[in-house]
Amino acid sequence: MLNVARSDIADQALRATAVAAAICTVVLLTVAPLTSNDFWLQVTIGGMIWNSGEIPDTVLFTFTEARDYPFHAHEWLPSIVFYLLHEALGYDQLIWVKGTLGIALFALCFRLAHRLTSSLPVALFLSIVTMAVANYRHFMRPEIFACLFLLILLNLLAEYQLTRTRQFLVWSIPLVLVWANSHGSFPIALVIVACVAAGEGITAALAAWALPGRARLGAAVLAARPHFICCTAMFLATLVNPYGHQLYLFAWDFAQWTVTREYIIEWVSTFSPHFAQTRGFWAYLGFLALCLAVVIAYRRNVRAADVLLLIAFGYLSTDRQRHIVLFAFVSLYVLARVIGPVAIGSRATRGALALLLVLLLAGGGMLLRYGNLQGEYPYSVPSRKFTPQLIEYVEDRDLRGNVFNSFELGAELVHKFYPRLRPAIDSRIDAYGERYFEYYTQMYSDERLLLDFILHYDVRYMLLLWWEFERIQQMPQLPLTGWRTLFADHKMVLLGRGDRVAPQPR
Repeated sequence: MLNVARSDIADQALRATAVAAAICTVVLLTVAPLTSNDFWLQVTIGGMIWNSGEIPDTVLFTFTEARDYPFHAHEWLPSIVFYLLHEALGYDQLIWVKGTLGIALFALCFRLAHRLTSSLPVALFLSIVTMAVANYRHFMRPEIFACLFLLILLNLLAEYQLTRTRQFLVWSIPLVLVWANSHGSFPIALVIVACVAAGEGITAALAAWALPGRARLGAAVLAARPHFICCTAMFLATLVNPYGHQLYLFAWDFAQWTVTREYIIEWVSTFSPHFAQTRGFWAYLGFLALCLAVVIAYRRNVRAADVLLLIAFGYLSTDRQRHIVLFAFVSLYVLARVIGPVAIGSRATRGALALLLVLLLAGGGMLLRYGNLQGEYPYSVPSRKFTPQLIEYVEDRDLRGNVFNSFELGAELVHKFYPRLRPAIDSRIDAYGERYFEYYTQMYSDERLLLDFILHYDVRYMLLLWWEFERIQQMPQLPLTGWRTLFADHKMVLLGRGDRVAPQPR
């Protein structure tokens, strides 16, 4: 009896240690200072909504005619959340919110995998691998809430699969309503449920293959009906947003743009040379290999819904690199379901946990040494956040006027200095439009176009990243129009012209 008690204590200690090591790994993956330039715009717009009770309907901040372009604030709900968090905690403390959201994502991953496999080591392994693959997209942006909603939806589908309690499907309706008011990825919820509905129908039809055609069709309809009804109700719920059905048209139109593939890193092809050089790309390839291995090893358990989900989200993941995170979370659901309940003895479980613990410790060491998949550490991260010296320079000299700025710096420029300084563009490329963005990017290579823009809009300052500054430095006529460097640091360069280039400090 004493040996049995000691064995139980040792097993419990090993389980607790493995779970703790997994959580520490997630902390190292997700606890890092904020880097997303979009965050500043979210905070600014969230504050406007919270304080005025109205959602802005135009671009507003720029000094060009684009200020009157329509703006679909489809992320208005997270914007309010970010504003309130920023007001309550301050910017520097939001690192812990970012980490907490990472822990929440891991908890949902683990719950999903454990419910479907009933195995601690398998659930921990699948969850950690999924979090690692998704880590390159872990930003304080509305997308992080979309990931939470996606995992909640997958957990609801898993619960319905295990219990056949329709209440779990019903909960997906208010979930997708909140999702539609938070992030433009909400249509994937309908895609997931539609794939499951079609898969259930196909599986039922194949099981009833010996029956007459009408009977097979009836079996398929009966099996697909709960998910089909749920999908229909979810679609109707998504229409409850400030823009109604126009939100679908807006999302579809933006998805067709070609300029985003050329200039916006998160929208480039997964197999583009740029993304192929990143850690996220190699994590993705490793995850693809894992998916293939599991599907082959457990091919007898693969159902039609699994195939449909893997095809749909596998295609998305190959199309644009930002969709890899969706593929990772959906694949977790598929892999855990395909593996199914794992029945192994206590000795095998101990061996699996011990091996997993070794892998987690090795992974934690690599994270401490090399940073996460974005090259970030909890104490250090490469970012384009304005330095205190730049902010002090602008404030002390009370700079005012129109600014030709880097696309990536517009959001913080708005948050810190609007309306004294007005940007040419900010990070809302969806609001400015494809033609405007193409016109803006062309100015970096067309000196005549840039000079006309400067004179027409009385541009007084330029705020550029170094690589952009080096491009315009090659323009021979620009220095002749009175431009000179006002401030420079290791991130960016501030240029000024005319009689307002260098007012005395206040």
